[in-house]
Amino acid sequence: MDKYSVPRPRRESFIKHQKDVNRQIYFPVIIASIVGVGMAVLSGYAAILNNPGVSMWADISLIWLIIPMMLGALIFLAASIALAYGLKKLLKISPYYTGRVQDFVFWLTTEIKIWTDKIISPVLTLKTWIDLISKHEE
Repeated sequence: MDKYSVPRPRRESFIKHQKDVNRQIYFPVIIASIVGVGMAVLSGYAAILNNPGVSMWADISLIWLIIPMMLGALIFLAASIALAYGLKKLLKISPYYTGRVQDFVFWLTTEIKIWTDKIISPVLTLKTWIDLISKHEE
């Protein structure tokens, strides 16, 4: 066991959670993968044969294999378009707001310098007087 790993709890709720994960996530993914690979094998096998009935089923299985990929590509395309549109809008308004942020940071820097000078000046004055008195006594 790795010395940095966190021990897993063995409570009843954790065990139930593990069973739910297996049943609701892993099992459907494995079944869908097996069905997808089976369809791919079936379409490949049908492409080898010259039987028109089998070729029709190969075409159907290829359609069922291509449709999910097309939907995934459509989602990716929509996300890309939304991202491009959002960046276009952001780039239109960003010069104004970045200028305001720069002004605020400049003002904040100036205020910090003023207040640190105000805070440190009594300390420096006291140190100067102490050094002056200690030199005068020597």
